[in-house]
Amino acid sequence: MPDLITTITESVTINGAVRGSSNTQTITGILDVFERTVTVPTSEVTLYSTHATTVAGATLDKDLVKFARITNLDTTNFIDLRVTNENNDEFVYRVYAGQTFILHSHVGTMNATQNAAAGLPNGDITSVEAQANTAACSVEVFVASA
Repeated sequence: MPDLITTITESVTINGAVRGSSNTQTITGILDVFERTVTVPTSEVTLYSTHATTVAGATLDKDLVKFARITNLDTTNFIDLRVTNENNDEFVYRVYAGQTFILHSHVGTMNATQNAAAGLPNGDITSVEAQANTAACSVEVFVASA
């Protein structure tokens, strides 16, 4: 089965000293990739969603998602990502021009309530939406599933 290999590298030189590192992760058993560039308008659109049984197009099997990357390709404008779980908990994360947001497994990984510290179970991520701030932005979406 194919492997997805991701590498994140930081490198900065401060006063002649090189700092940073490189971390590589191998995710085994990847059988499906959802990849597209989306024009995100100033109204919210769904980048992709997940479901346990109804899988087609931009609806992926929530149990099989192993890695997701959303990159804002715009050079000026930010986008707001809204991530929602099966309990209708949600959080919004701002991705500025040129930045990338990464998620891994979508099963039992998200809790955005005040009761998270009280031990309430995390929910499965069910959707990822985006909205541009002042002008439409090109956004790259890459999701790898087993």
